[in-house]
Amino acid sequence: MVLSVTNKDKIPRLVKVCMESCPYFQLACPRGVYHKVPAGTSAPVCIHFSPEENKDYSHELTCITTRGRIVVPIWAIAARAVLDFPEQLDFSRCPVKSSSQKTLLLRNSGNLEAHFQLSTQSPFSVTLATGALGAGGTVQVTVGFHALTAGDHCGCLAVCCSTGKERIHTHLHGEAVDVNVGLSTNSVELDKTLITMSSHRTVCAPPRAASQMPSDQHLQEGCPAWQEETEESL
Repeated sequence: MVLSVTNKDKIPRLVKVCMESCPYFQLACPRGVYHKVPAGTSAPVCIHFSPEENKDYSHELTCITTRGRIVVPIWAIAARAVLDFPEQLDFSRCPVKSSSQKTLLLRNSGNLEAHFQLSTQSPFSVTLATGALGAGGTVQVTVGFHALTAGDHCGCLAVCCSTGKERIHTHLHGEAVDVNVGLSTNSVELDKTLITMSSHRTVCAPPRAASQMPSDQHLQEGCPAWQEETEESL
């Protein structure tokens, strides 16, 4: 790695570049020696890096001039996994006690395999709670929403990586609404049938506006047996 020391002054300056002894970082130039840097020019500083294992390394380079001291931190970042996930996920309006799902794409943009774990809380759920994702790979994740009460619901989807440092939070939002449902007819008349035989009719229950719902009076008029049973119970 090559750094540059630039003299932005109008006169030449003496610069000494030094570094504490370290088996992983070494200066290519002699240490403890002042170098003259002409005005408006730069002097290269070469640093050799010799890692012994796949991990992060850090050190410091010190530049000393007649005006003071400058400490330059040096970092060598090892290969690691980087997971990409959307910041927010909104579900469309969903009936109460009904399920809604959305599929997201989890991507590893790093250069190391990632072992991940996904977690969330009710009324949200997630499939593929744990897994491994190679460098540059992608995987589909399904997030579900199933609310038991009406209203707005908020939650969080946490994505934890095996490194322990990579943790992503996706904000979840869903709205559950009550659906007004009514019968397609106020009465049902079954065809005559023989003993031990059966007769069938189909009744639909589509969503309706409140004004289209049949009243209790209509239900009683259309179902005399229900009316007689109600009067007896009263």
